[in-house]
Amino acid sequence: MDPRVLRSLWPIFAAETREQLQTIGTAVLGLEQGTADQASEQLTALKREVHSLKGSAASLGLADIEQLMHALEDGLARCAPGHVPPPGLVETTLRILSAMEAALNRGDSGEMPAIEGLGQLLGALGRGGFEQVPEVKARVPAQFRRDGLQTLEKLETSLGRLCSPGLEDRPGAVWEAVGLAELLKAAANTAGISAVESLASSVRTGFARMEEAGVGASVAASDIAGALVQLRGALESLAEETPAEPAAAPAEPEVTARSAAGRRQADMDRAVRVSVRTLDSLALQVEQLAAGRAQQLRRAEAHRELLEQTHQALLQLERAAQQLALSGGGGALESLRAGVGQVRGVQKRLVQLSKDVHREGEQLALVAQVVRDDLRDLRMVPASQVLEPLKRTVRELAARLGKDVELVLAGGDVRIDRRIVDVLKDPLQHLVRNALDHGIETTAQRAAAGKTPRGQLTVRVEPRGTRLAVVVEDDGGGLSPENVRATAVRRGLLTEAEAAKLTEMQAARLVFEPGFSTRDQVTETSGRGVGLDVVQTTATRLQGAVDLSYEKGQGTRFTIDLPLILAGALGLLVRTGTAVVAIPSDAVERVLRLAPADVGTVAGHVVARVEDEQLPFHPLSTAIGMPRLPLAIESGKPQTAMVLALGGVRAVFAMDAVVGQQEIVVRSLGRHLQTVSHLAGAAVLDDGSVVPVLNAPELLRVAAAPVVLRAATEVRRSHILVCDDALTTRFAIKSLLEIAGYSVVTAGDGEEALGILERTPCQLVVSDWQMPRLDGIGLTRRIRSHPKLSHLPVILCTSLDSPQERAAGLDAGADGYLVKREVERGKLLDLVRQLLPSGA
Repeated sequence: MDPRVLRSLWPIFAAETREQLQTIGTAVLGLEQGTADQASEQLTALKREVHSLKGSAASLGLADIEQLMHALEDGLARCAPGHVPPPGLVETTLRILSAMEAALNRGDSGEMPAIEGLGQLLGALGRGGFEQVPEVKARVPAQFRRDGLQTLEKLETSLGRLCSPGLEDRPGAVWEAVGLAELLKAAANTAGISAVESLASSVRTGFARMEEAGVGASVAASDIAGALVQLRGALESLAEETPAEPAAAPAEPEVTARSAAGRRQADMDRAVRVSVRTLDSLALQVEQLAAGRAQQLRRAEAHRELLEQTHQALLQLERAAQQLALSGGGGALESLRAGVGQVRGVQKRLVQLSKDVHREGEQLALVAQVVRDDLRDLRMVPASQVLEPLKRTVRELAARLGKDVELVLAGGDVRIDRRIVDVLKDPLQHLVRNALDHGIETTAQRAAAGKTPRGQLTVRVEPRGTRLAVVVEDDGGGLSPENVRATAVRRGLLTEAEAAKLTEMQAARLVFEPGFSTRDQVTETSGRGVGLDVVQTTATRLQGAVDLSYEKGQGTRFTIDLPLILAGALGLLVRTGTAVVAIPSDAVERVLRLAPADVGTVAGHVVARVEDEQLPFHPLSTAIGMPRLPLAIESGKPQTAMVLALGGVRAVFAMDAVVGQQEIVVRSLGRHLQTVSHLAGAAVLDDGSVVPVLNAPELLRVAAAPVVLRAATEVRRSHILVCDDALTTRFAIKSLLEIAGYSVVTAGDGEEALGILERTPCQLVVSDWQMPRLDGIGLTRRIRSHPKLSHLPVILCTSLDSPQERAAGLDAGADGYLVKREVERGKLLDLVRQLLPSGA
């Protein structure tokens, strides 16, 4: 076939073939598990798919695929319906499917989709119950001779084309010739004719050197010509006898061409294939349609305002006409009345036009919504596309590990975004392999634990409103936080002291850290430190999150929380500082107002109390990498905040205001901003402005990270010493500073404060005046006279506010003097930021 035609048809063929391979894999695995009746039905379906794939490959001239499917079809024809398949059937077919997928991948990249190891696969079809009859083997040379001579003639024609001047599509001609030589080489390998295989390989290499015209191409042409002469001699020397065709095994009757054509036409009536590029283009047009509708609404609103202004102007003109009539205006009065009448007529027409525009706008909005919904449906595919391939993975890996495992799939009919399906394949493979290798025990271990010999692995997809959950659950030994802690210490991720501070769930979540693996030795299955971190990274990229739960001795469950649809979402628009950002509404649990008393510190970390639950509290500005902005609660005022929740993780983020809520279409920001993890993309609002869309799962992941894993950032924060003998005042100032992002240590008097300063590096001191043992004035003087502490800024914060006391404090060396009532007004933080400009 002309390579240009093949390239144009390849996307359709590849997509259809991948669906057929999935169906073949499901059917061949079902032969082992179903009843006799079910096995018979699956065998019939299997034969039908193989026959269809063989015909498609033949129509495109893909000889490798056609030959492999023909051999598999011959083998399946000898399988007895309703009986257990031969031992080699499933294994050989699975190997064939893997080789086919590799060939399709090569075809996608522009190479010839040749089957690697074709001879071995065809040989495997002759073992394990697929022993081919001698007659089939006997007629291989004669058939190969005829096909080889035909291919040789095509190669000679290709050489002539490449040697002729003015060839337009030189790369295409080279690609066609290389493909022909590759097919001849593979066929010779299958037939066991090494001489022809070697010559065909030389011809292939020579044609590959002719892609660019010049001296090199001329030398290659000379080499090819010599190899073709030898190739013809080798082919003609093969035996010309053609044994009688063997008796065909009983097979299903072939459908007629007319009925096959009718079936294909019926299938086309039910469904058509649409490329992803076309869908993306349609999505862009629908987005522009929605934006146009929003602009129309704004113009309609402006039109109504003009109508109102026209109405007011008419009223003024009528009043002027009445005044002119009372004063006897005469002719001027008549002209004014005529003008008023004309304006009123224009107003009536404008009112009617406004009604028509509004009605047409509503119809347009309805059409736009229907088109958007239909486009979403086009993107949705059944979850079975990502679940079914797991059957092969489980069967092959369980056999390699020597484990008996039953795979249970559920939710295959749930429809999800195709882009999520494509990206989710690798994370699911990682989770399944992890469950088989680390989770489910061997048969002997399960028997010793009193479990059934066969382990169970469940993978299910559950719709949850506008989101979905992908659950991977096993009934193995369960995750061990103690083992995870020990591994983290052994690999240098944590010290023993840091690991001991982790809760069991924090320790368990260390398995998502990059490079983490509990395997000491690298095996074919695990130990490379790549796996679960890929799951978390992919989930975050898909605007989702990963959660895990476990029960010792009973099993482990991983849950991936994802949106049903990636592009379109309802977005909450919020303002922090001067920036307006959008957050997917399905990640926002609630918006609330926090009183200053609702925010405090626990174990050195700022938390907010929401319905008697302490949640991590963060300013949204710092969470998205903006300069830290003052919060309302720092001045004693209520604070607007939102609770984000995904995958069992919740946190509170403070912002300035909620701007609104509207439907948004999330657009990619390109590869240059892929490293900005807190951004999911951007969206165009109905007023034409562009806003960033935040990645809520990433914000939550950072907010909920274990304390010890953030130790490096803690060290970089400014440390402030707060000294006050009143416990309430001491902790009120401590909480205020910690909310602002500072690390705080406290002391009850000046003597204790000096001891802390000598042991702990601090960058600033906030002290009361009146304290036992050593007061604030004395502490300030001691600091100024200390050789290592004299540079520290000191703020005196006291209830003494006379001019004389203020002067005494500053004379002692204080850098600032505040009255305690000024603390709540935000003056303490202003002064701290002045003295520590890079503090928070």
